[in-house]
Amino acid sequence: MAQEPTRQVQFVTKVSKFCNLRCTYCYEFAELDRRERMSREQLHRMYVHLRDYYVGKDQEDGARTHLHIVWHGGEPLMIEPDYYWRTLEDQRAVFGDSLRVSNTVQTNLTLLDDERLRLLRDGFDNVGVSLDLFSGLRVNIAGRDQQAKVVSHMERLRSEGVPFGCITVLTRKNLGRVKDTFSFYEKAGLGFRVLPLFEGAYADQHEAYDITVPEIVSALNELADLWLCSDNPVQVSPLDHQLQIVLRHLDPKAPRSYFNQREWLPVIVVNTPGDVYAYGDPYEDLQASLGNIFTTPLGELLSGPRFDASARAAETRMAANCLNCKYFGACSGAAIANNRDNVHTEVDGIGVCDVDRAVLQHIEDRLRSSGVLNGDGRVATAPAPAADPVA
Repeated sequence: MAQEPTRQVQFVTKVSKFCNLRCTYCYEFAELDRRERMSREQLHRMYVHLRDYYVGKDQEDGARTHLHIVWHGGEPLMIEPDYYWRTLEDQRAVFGDSLRVSNTVQTNLTLLDDERLRLLRDGFDNVGVSLDLFSGLRVNIAGRDQQAKVVSHMERLRSEGVPFGCITVLTRKNLGRVKDTFSFYEKAGLGFRVLPLFEGAYADQHEAYDITVPEIVSALNELADLWLCSDNPVQVSPLDHQLQIVLRHLDPKAPRSYFNQREWLPVIVVNTPGDVYAYGDPYEDLQASLGNIFTTPLGELLSGPRFDASARAAETRMAANCLNCKYFGACSGAAIANNRDNVHTEVDGIGVCDVDRAVLQHIEDRLRSSGVLNGDGRVATAPAPAADPVA
């Protein structure tokens, strides 16, 4: 019997905005002192709505959904571990075997006692650590850099066998240290994601360390060169995904795919009060919300006029930017449709995928100049697909 196709959906769950750091660029900066959190009862209702919707979709489509719940903040580990043990217990009761469910926590890893270590090891399925090397911008309320503490806690995770990946935000402060950043992760054997700085919480927040589109492209291209030439490469996002796009583009037999938010929305943000947003929409704007997951079934949120407006906006961005791109089809267009991290300029109010497109071309040029392509421009032996990055 043929196995059911598996599809992924990620719920970025802003469990609380409360945080013990004051990272200068943080887009949640204005809310980091707020102690409100999602209650156990609210989360239970969310689980029921997720189960009902995705089990129904699976039966309808003959597929199987892998639901990724990403615990985000603020700093999620400011909340006591018992909170998570209880809600994970609720998950097991609600989902049973109906869906495959994974839980990831994105943490600044400044808090690591024995109970939190046990939670990271035995409770969550994946751990993402926010670590901006060489920037000095990840500071506590007193303004002290926390990098040394986080690196020490990372060593403790390794000694306890807790797998994890990292996210590093690219700013003017560490723009000149791309090689050092790669070397740190390469020597540690740690996969990481580079996240270029994007819109902050208020005007001029990033004035001292903002970076331009050409600078972002140059840094990612430098990182790609280091990665492609490394004898001990680690997973680097978004380069791993971009390499796969280039390989599909070079292979005429590779299947093509096109993002369609109306068919499947792979990343959904749930703000602390329960308001739901498509990933490309500004979740700080209540008018962009699709509704509240604590009170409303998910099927109702993913239909109706607000969802239609969100989908039309995504379609408009794709029509303006993807149709004339040679990588479209090898790239589904999701980077434009879900544009929060990927679009850095605008033309007539519509985002332009200038960073991704430039890096894709650089990777293709490097492959062509390296001699790994055969006569018709295809890779002679394609590498195995990269694993999914930590959210």
